[in-house]
Amino acid sequence: MTQQRSESRARTVALIGLVFQVLMSALFALLFVWSSSEAMRALAQMTMVGVLIWLTIVLIYHQRVLVREEAFESEQLKKERQAGLVSGAVFDVEDEALLLARRRLRWMYRWILPGSAVAVIAALAILALKFWSWWLLTPISSLEWPAAKHADLVVWFMGGAAFLCFLLSRYAIGMARQPEWQMLRAGAAYLMGMTLASVAVVAAMAAMLLSDQASPWYTPERVLAYALRYLMLALAVEFTLNLVLDFYRPRTPDEEPRPAFDSRLLGLFTEPGGIARSIAEAINYQFGFEVSSTWFYKLIERSAVPLVGFGVFALLAASCFVFVGQEERVIVERFGKRLEPDLGPGLHVTWPWPLDRVHHVSTQRFEMMKIGKALPASENEPKDELILWTNKHSQEPHLLVLVATPKLADYIRPQSGTATQPADLAPPAETPAAIPAGTKDTGQAVPVSQLRVSLTLEFEILDAYHWIATYAQPKKVLEAIANREAVRYFASTDVSAALGRERGPIERALWERIQKKADAANLGVKIVHLGLQGVHPPVDVAADFQAVIGAEQRKAATIAEADADYRKRLSEVAGDVDRAEQLDRAIREANRLAAAPDASAADVEAARRKRDALFLGDRTQGLPPVGGEAISRIAQARHERWGLENEAHGQAVLFEQEAALKEVAPKVYVARRYLSAVAEAVKGIRKFVIASRHRQGPESFLLDIRDPMQAPLSTALEKEE
Repeated sequence: MTQQRSESRARTVALIGLVFQVLMSALFALLFVWSSSEAMRALAQMTMVGVLIWLTIVLIYHQRVLVREEAFESEQLKKERQAGLVSGAVFDVEDEALLLARRRLRWMYRWILPGSAVAVIAALAILALKFWSWWLLTPISSLEWPAAKHADLVVWFMGGAAFLCFLLSRYAIGMARQPEWQMLRAGAAYLMGMTLASVAVVAAMAAMLLSDQASPWYTPERVLAYALRYLMLALAVEFTLNLVLDFYRPRTPDEEPRPAFDSRLLGLFTEPGGIARSIAEAINYQFGFEVSSTWFYKLIERSAVPLVGFGVFALLAASCFVFVGQEERVIVERFGKRLEPDLGPGLHVTWPWPLDRVHHVSTQRFEMMKIGKALPASENEPKDELILWTNKHSQEPHLLVLVATPKLADYIRPQSGTATQPADLAPPAETPAAIPAGTKDTGQAVPVSQLRVSLTLEFEILDAYHWIATYAQPKKVLEAIANREAVRYFASTDVSAALGRERGPIERALWERIQKKADAANLGVKIVHLGLQGVHPPVDVAADFQAVIGAEQRKAATIAEADADYRKRLSEVAGDVDRAEQLDRAIREANRLAAAPDASAADVEAARRKRDALFLGDRTQGLPPVGGEAISRIAQARHERWGLENEAHGQAVLFEQEAALKEVAPKVYVARRYLSAVAEAVKGIRKFVIASRHRQGPESFLLDIRDPMQAPLSTALEKEE
């Protein structure tokens, strides 16, 4: 019965702790909303996780109360059965089968305790990493913290809450010294952590009230917010280790389990003066035997404090000596304020850390920075010695940029008929970018290409304080400025300019832009050199890029060949391209006016005269005749014309002679024409002359084979007569 009352007392204390934890969570959440303090946010989140711990303890002790009641009832039944008051047949079973509460308690030890530990670990990790406007690795100096409000009233509320947490923690830890109440130690340790955190919040708020103005870099409230977030992560890591190690720890029968969320770290502060004992108990619990009784542990226990103290003293003493190199300047800050003058080369003595903080800055040498992102190195990938677009010949950092791809006609043959080139790509300081010549703003999308740019930046730090005080990572800021300006500038250039035609103007323009932005950001640096180490398309699309370039070159060659053929044909036709184009326009205009019904005869005649003047020339205007094939055809036409005219004239004269001949000797003319027709018909045919045999005696034949038309007309008439 006494044991049952002890379990009920532990359950009551656990219920009080649960209710108190819920009330503190609500109070701290309201104080956070009221004050907008980041430290209060961390404390409120940490307090909310404690609700899970006390809830688990309440469930365990409630089940243990049921186990005690069940054991008491079982004992009473055994006594009644032994006294013969009840029949034994009814309860003729094993005792373990009847003790359902004990079996349920073992099940809770096996599953509820580890599950609650996992829930606590997850809650701590999630609340420490999420729901914050600033990342844990972000320096305090670079954050825009919300100003904490109502610090004067928050101090009093937090002071009272810290006092109540301390009282309940001390009461619970006093009860946890008893073996049957050891599980209360987890809640007591967590309450002690809340107590320390509340006292730290009170101190931070008090420091804010006592100081005239907050430090420009570090304030106690900011530091405390970081510390509480890291504490939550540290507790999550500790609980995880406890949970994992508990699976491999040797156990004895009926041993009281220790939950994984029972923090050994917070347990060091629950009992002042008992830190060594807490460490010894934790080690003994973990190994399962009295490790603290061994000689080695005794030696460490005697020597640990002096050794740790000497180590801390040595570290603090070493932090007082500062060695400054020949090329360096050291800025010293004491309580967040800069001490002037800065330390030059040599050995100097300062106050120990963290009272004094020193920052080494190289101000007498040039720093080099490669802009972009390096390609992932592959050990199995063969490296090609040839430097081509299509192979990974370099692992240097590169920057991916987009460049414009203007129409090819803007670069080859604009409307004026003369080839032009883009304007200088180095824009004035006030212009955002360089625009290729010949392009027009039509509001349409411009085709773009992707290039990889290797950009090297060399700079010198002129103002060391601005370099370290303005930004937490000034080199990253300068790299971001260079990245942004390079991407913005290349977006306004074209492919041919970026690949080499305008490399010099691009470097100068980027140099000026980055220097201007760095001055605006107050980095305190001077750009001494900017160089484009390489510009080429990405390796994955290099082959396609080359194919596009080849197609554009073939297109340009085709257009140039067509233009040359055009000029050649016009020169061949008219001797001059301009003369040929003028003739074309004059001929079209004359034909149009001749076909137009409303055109006047004067206009038509004027168009024809202009056309003829361009063909044949005009001496009054000093216009020579057209040249080339046109003049050749005109001469050929004139030759053919005179040939036709002379041939027709000859035929006319011949006809007149034929007519005169016919009138003089019609029969002779007819005979001759007849014989001429026969001779023409049998031309080319073999002919035979056969003598006649009708007459007797020798006869003589006279055959005149001369052409009678060739003989004089008088001779032919005499023979005819």
